[in-house]
Amino acid sequence: MTFRIYPKVNIFLKIVGFEAGFHMLNSRFVLAKGSLYDEMCITQKDSFCIKGDFGCEIQENLIFKAKCVLSEYLSQQGRETLGLESLHIEVQKRIPQGAGLGGGSANAGAFLRGANEILSLGLREDELVGIAKYIGADVSFFASGLRSANVSGKGERLESMQEDVLECEIYTPNLFCDTKRVYKAFADSIRDKSRQYSLPTTRWFCMESKEILESQPDVAEPNDLFESACVCYPSLKDVAKELGKGWYFSGSGSSFFRLKGEE
Repeated sequence: MTFRIYPKVNIFLKIVGFEAGFHMLNSRFVLAKGSLYDEMCITQKDSFCIKGDFGCEIQENLIFKAKCVLSEYLSQQGRETLGLESLHIEVQKRIPQGAGLGGGSANAGAFLRGANEILSLGLREDELVGIAKYIGADVSFFASGLRSANVSGKGERLESMQEDVLECEIYTPNLFCDTKRVYKAFADSIRDKSRQYSLPTTRWFCMESKEILESQPDVAEPNDLFESACVCYPSLKDVAKELGKGWYFSGSGSSFFRLKGEE
């Protein structure tokens, strides 16, 4: 079984609070189907194996974590888990890391859906989403099969957004943005009172993504993490200035995106 794994972009990302050690967000995730994608091949062999240029130890890989969480879930249901130990996963990585595109989470979500199919587990999509929230903040979206969703909580609460397919152009500078570092800079700005948490974005939840973006005056307005990312990585401001109007910032960076046809 071979399939493509596409990244996501954040149409907006608002940090609305902090609970139990996590930042609470309101966001719109949109799957960016285009020329940028990873490719995953899942087959059954003698033993479990993950291959790919991930840049981390296997125990830190979200696919491995997804396998462990799925195995625990099946065990709790009194179901056989041996099939998971036969899966051979090979990923051709093209989605850059530290880019705000959810590449690692996308791989984990795709693995859940792929394992469910190849092993005929019969798990419903709401079960996959429930499993995904124990793997990572963005994994639920990628496990859901949705193309566009309003996202809240830590990233595990999803509401399907029915809208026209959005075609995006993505630009990723040669810069790795550490998500934890960017969120820490945001937390520091809250602590020193240089900024406040955003109010819940209920109005934006009802608007189509294109309408939201076209109403925004600059790159910083839709994404609360842009200024914090620039504190950590000052060259991002130069990138934003060079790209000009109509480009927006995804996640904690470093990628920017714009609507196709907005040149």
